[in-house]
Amino acid sequence: MSMRQSTIITLAAIGAFLTTTPSFAQSPTTLTVSKDVITDYRPVVARLESSDTATVRARIAGIIVRLDIDEGTVVKKGQVIATIRDESLNPGIAALDAKINGIEKQLAQYKTELAQAEKLFERGFVATTKRDQARTAVDITAKELSGTKSQRSALIAQRSKGVIHAPADARVTQVNVSKGSAVSPGEIIANMATLDGVVRLSLPERHAGQIKEGETISLRLPARGGETHQATITKVYPELRGGAVIADAVVDGGLSALVGERVDVLAPVGERLALRIPKSFITTRYGIDFVKVHVGELIINAPVTLANPKADADGFVEVLAGLHDGDIIAIHTKKSGE
Repeated sequence: MSMRQSTIITLAAIGAFLTTTPSFAQSPTTLTVSKDVITDYRPVVARLESSDTATVRARIAGIIVRLDIDEGTVVKKGQVIATIRDESLNPGIAALDAKINGIEKQLAQYKTELAQAEKLFERGFVATTKRDQARTAVDITAKELSGTKSQRSALIAQRSKGVIHAPADARVTQVNVSKGSAVSPGEIIANMATLDGVVRLSLPERHAGQIKEGETISLRLPARGGETHQATITKVYPELRGGAVIADAVVDGGLSALVGERVDVLAPVGERLALRIPKSFITTRYGIDFVKVHVGELIINAPVTLANPKADADGFVEVLAGLHDGDIIAIHTKKSGE
């Protein structure tokens, strides 16, 4: 075969690859390409913190006899999470119970004697002093009973302080004791991070001017497959902490992440014009992306270069090369049997 014949065959093959039948014959859906204004974002590494933390402390000395929490446990406000027992309180309460029982019996006897003295006084058989002595005995004993009951109530209240309740809806981040351990008043039982739908971001100081209250930002979690969430800044704190800007944000739909987990805040860095088309207009063959472009009455498969092969949330991809503003592209509707 001569070189000329080979060249003709090659050109014919290329023409058959690029050229299709007239557009009106296959009735494609068309779209005129135009430039859109898009915003470029740069990921800013930040850390997730809890908007509020709670520290659970022991209020009495004693032994941990019940512990219902562990790191990661989610608790509700008012839920019993631990119980501390002070063994020294029970003997005191038992002694007061016995004393109250004796005083009540003595008071009942004095009341009986007072009733008899009043009857005899009415008949003139006893003097006034006798009746007054009986009345005084009843009053003193009644006050003694009241004081003893108050002492018992104080011990009961002291014992009830051993029941530890969760201060808020929260997730336990650290447990500092174990069941059976001895604790002192004020000792930390556990640390908690509140679950109020607000996350606290810690960003580098150089990005302080990019974070404003009321602004909507995008959060990307690298440790969770790069999932993205939208969040609204609700508060920017006026003080730097460790060289970082602290801001509170409300995440749409909530955010289930670890306290201290790394997060990328997609901060806007500028706007530019770009060609964006629906991903459905792209066909890929042999690792090359093609778009059907109108050229007169024909449609050619033009190779294009994409910024990212994955479509965005709206189903669009950015075209870096291969198309121009004003080009008409087509997408074919497959017929049965194709």
